Amino acid sequence: MKRTLVSLNWRLHLYDFRELHHNDICGGLLYFFLPRPIPTEVSHWVCRSYGLSGSIPDNKLEDNAAMLQMKIAAHQVAKGMYVSNLDRPWTETPFPFQGFLVAKESELRGLQKHCVHVFIDVEKGIAPPTSDLGKAAPLAADIPPAPLPNPAVKYDNETSVEDEMQIATEVRDAVSEKVVEFMEDLRSGKAPNLASVKQAIGRMEQSILRNPDAFMWLRQLRKKDSYSYTHCIDCSALAVAFGRQLGLPAEQIHELAIGALLFDIGKTKVPQKLLEKAGKLSEEEFSTIKMHVEFGLGIVDADNGITPNTRAMIATHHERFDGTGYPKKLKGGDIPLLGRIAAIVDFYDAVTSDRPYSPAMSPHDAIKLLYTYRNTHYQDELIEQFIQTIGAYPVGTLVELSTGEVAMVIEQNQVRRLLPKVIVLLDANKIPIGNPPTQDLMLAANENPDNVVTIAKSLEPGSHGIEPEDFYL
Repeated sequence: MKRTLVSLNWRLHLYDFRELHHNDICGGLLYFFLPRPIPTEVSHWVCRSYGLSGSIPDNKLEDNAAMLQMKIAAHQVAKGMYVSNLDRPWTETPFPFQGFLVAKESELRGLQKHCVHVFIDVEKGIAPPTSDLGKAAPLAADIPPAPLPNPAVKYDNETSVEDEMQIATEVRDAVSEKVVEFMEDLRSGKAPNLASVKQAIGRMEQSILRNPDAFMWLRQLRKKDSYSYTHCIDCSALAVAFGRQLGLPAEQIHELAIGALLFDIGKTKVPQKLLEKAGKLSEEEFSTIKMHVEFGLGIVDADNGITPNTRAMIATHHERFDGTGYPKKLKGGDIPLLGRIAAIVDFYDAVTSDRPYSPAMSPHDAIKLLYTYRNTHYQDELIEQFIQTIGAYPVGTLVELSTGEVAMVIEQNQVRRLLPKVIVLLDANKIPIGNPPTQDLMLAANENPDNVVTIAKSLEPGSHGIEPEDFYL
């Protein structure tokens, strides 16, 4: 494709496509970062680059907006995909109209019975998993449907990360103080003051709704004296950001925040030495740890201020989408939405934190690992939305730039998530920079499209001796 065929803005987006193509998160994640509408020539370029079968029917073009169709095998179709065309005339099938959103198991079976392949419109439904991270597991026939709610609210950033940072710092300190008091009271047998915790959490919710990146930045940069305490705070912050991305109403986001804060509260009744054991747990020890769900419900049931939705979130945060979780082995839509969200944020925060038995994984690697659990441990559509929440390179990710410099991601760019805002810590020779500058990779790309600085790769936490808290804003 000749560069002169596309606008300057789209030429810049092609850098993102190439970066995804050569990076380790290509394919299936590509469509999450495409702006809309997609010009025809760009659509064809994407199809050619990724070996996809793409077509833009003339009767589907409106204001130069292109519909990108992907040809996939009938057995690869999943709920949430929009079937725009078949490999045979519609009249030869039982489907009554041309184009539909797959929502029922009977539709999946019908497509497999009557078609060899179909065409998917990724504008109107979810994209098929084409990533080299591995294809999503086929959805088992006995998994109850789990549709996501339509967004009720559209949240936009109201402040910059720099402006929100001071408020977020004060709020997090207040939340930490209240949570420590609450947990210590529980461990000592005193009656905990949940009302004061809720008040502090309410301030945290407001900060994250204004701009989630400030709290995500703090999550990475603050020293973590106790995994148990920080895990519940960080999960609560992640859950609020996740609910924001899903467009949930404020009252439901509040339930998410409280549920994520409390879903591991039952561990205060589990022996600390067992929680901190570095070696493999015996079956008996693991059974004891699993009791924390029941212990937690016993604690929250003594408080009249816990809503049924929050209680259900605590009860189901260890259930898994394919039915392999505990305590009740619930599947799919039988797990409430807040429980499905809790499972994802619990996993992500755990693997990106230093624990007694496991070192922290980089946020970028955690995203890749999470992506492999689509339709097994976690719901495919929710994983996609979580990736949209925190980005391909989450805030706090240590990265090496294409210039050889080492930087840390401090803020997402909603339009071009592969070109976030970073703070440059080491020069190309890996020598510390005395006064680390911030750099908006998207803004720099817009200003100089012929010399775009991109992220070459993510780095493990602690690489080059960099400790995040040393660069606390």
